[in-house]
Amino acid sequence: MAPWVVWMPLLAAINLFLFIAARGRWGRIVLPLAIASLVGVATGDWLASVTGLEVVRIGDMHVVAASVMAQLLMLAVTLLAALGPVRVQD
Repeated sequence: MAPWVVWMPLLAAINLFLFIAARGRWGRIVLPLAIASLVGVATGDWLASVTGLEVVRIGDMHVVAASVMAQLLMLAVTLLAALGPVRVQD
């Protein structure tokens, strides 16, 4: 089994839980945030390997770059969700 099969979902889950803890609430947005976290970890790791950015590495995984990209994508998802329709209840 390849190491990225373990590290990528683990790092995505850690980033997701940290983001939700900082945000302070769960909601229907958790599934899109989880997807954004996984895509962000993969993209950040790829960008760090292409650019040669090596701050903290565990094996082949660029932890800092992957975490920063995951947090940025989750922030983007949260901001885009805030632009959606708002339900006003009387």
